[in-house]
This record gives sequence, structure tokens and C-alpha cells, in this order.
Amino acid sequence: MPAQQPLQISRAHRWAYACGMSVKRVYRRLKGFESRVAKRAVATGMPAGGLLVRGGFLVTKLALILGLLFIGFWLVASVVTMIAVIGLLVSKAAIDGDLKEAETGPDYLGADLYIGDFDDNGHYIGDSKSSN
Repeated sequence: MPAQQPLQISRAHRWAYACGMSVKRVYRRLKGFESRVAKRAVATGMPAGGLLVRGGFLVTKLALILGLLFIGFWLVASVVTMIAVIGLLVSKAAIDGDLKEAETGPDYLGADLYIGDFDDNGHYIGDSKSSN
């Protein structure tokens, strides 16, 4: 059986592990706090005190999660919208660039880029295009 190579842990893996452990530690502290508050509510004789405290913490956690999801959704939606608008503007610029053709005649004032092909009134002076 070949010898196994030691697993090399990158810096990113160490950061991810540290962040995960930090989140776990905070969650455990929050659960401990919730438990202590629920015990105090029961000890003071509040009817259904433990249930009310745990329900309140649950509602708070759900509201926090839904708020984060809402913010995340709108961030994603705004980024997608900006990308779509930029794409439309780029495609419009490309289409407008393709539609511009060389001027083949005078403009509405009779001005011409090809001096000599038209007279001052905008009439063509070149060769006849008929088959004769």
C-alpha cells in the first residue's frame, strides 16, 4: 500500500475553518443565553415563560434570516439588471455602428462629401446610368 501524502491545508481552508468555528461559538453562546433567559422566565412564574422566550428568539432568528435573504436577493437582482443594461447599451452601440453607411448623395441642404459629383442644387453631374 503506498504511503499517503500529508494533507496540505491552504490559508483559505484555515480561514474558513476559523470563521466556521467562530460562528459555531457565537451560536452556542446565543443558545446558552436563550436557555438562561427561558429558565429565569419559568422561575419567576411567568405562564408559559419558557415557550414565549424560545418563540421570541425563534421569530428573531427567522426575521434576521429573511432580512439577509431579502438583501441578498436585491443585491443579485441589481447586479443582474446592471449587467443586462450594459449589455443592451453595448449591443445598441454595435448595431448603430453597423447602420451608419457612407453617404451616397447630398444631405437635405445639398451639401456633399464627394465634391464634384453634385452641383450646387444637389443634382448629380456624373455619367448617365442608363443602358444607352
